[in-house]
Amino acid sequence: MNQKKIIIVAFVVLSGLLIFIIIDSHKKNNLQNETLSQNILYITQPVNSFSGTVDKIEGNTVSVSNRYSLPQTGPITITVIPNQPPIMPTPKTITVVYKIVVSGKTQITQPQSPINYLFKTIFPSQDPKLTLQDIKVGSYITVNSQVDLRTLKGIIFEATTINIPQKTSTLNGTILRVDENMLTIKAFPPTAMSAFANPAAMGTPQNALKEKEYTIAITSDTEISRYTHSVVNIAVGEAPPAPKPEKLSPSDLIKDMQITVYTAEDILANTSLTALRIEPIFVSSPSAQTQP
Repeated sequence: MNQKKIIIVAFVVLSGLLIFIIIDSHKKNNLQNETLSQNILYITQPVNSFSGTVDKIEGNTVSVSNRYSLPQTGPITITVIPNQPPIMPTPKTITVVYKIVVSGKTQITQPQSPINYLFKTIFPSQDPKLTLQDIKVGSYITVNSQVDLRTLKGIIFEATTINIPQKTSTLNGTILRVDENMLTIKAFPPTAMSAFANPAAMGTPQNALKEKEYTIAITSDTEISRYTHSVVNIAVGEAPPAPKPEKLSPSDLIKDMQITVYTAEDILANTSLTALRIEPIFVSSPSAQTQP
């Protein structure tokens, strides 16, 4: 009788232990499924930021995407064909998409574009407060999150900060026409800084291969200046004199002159610009004579 009781008690204990193990395993599996991102094999380091191209803006949600390749973790199979170079396997590549929620706590920043004046002294101003309206479709941005994106459930998270690339605000071109307080110049559009931040964008066709016309407004605040080199006799072994800043006037700007225009506007988005500074590109004068 006692032996039967012992068997029954042992069976009950073992059954309870088995049920506990099954429930615990089920909970762990559910927890893992809830906390591991589907992109964890592609984003293999703990990350709290994501860089990509803005695809869409809906309300206060910004869709950002980037392409990632899954690293090789096993033996690489190389196909060899007689008299042909070996064929390497193509790594699996996917487009990772996140939907970024911009809240009242999200800070949006953008580096300022400095203007290297020669005669003006400009003190750094406080960065303007940026909003969702300053984020444009097609821009390459960096978004920071409080959570590790590898353990994010789904693809939606709230941004703590968003960094927008610096504006492209310098243009090199040739003067086509000179009107009163207005220049028309021909120039190649500068390449977007985001293309350098996003290597995938470097392989896409760029409109920068075609010259465009820009109208440049000159105001009373526009500085027209450049460095000049004095033509002097230089003794052998003597260093040439340092270039000196020279202030010019709008009348010094003539047709076919090469100039650099500095503006506060985004040249990639505008063809009508207001010049903060215009620098005629230095054309070397007759070589300095050298005395023995």
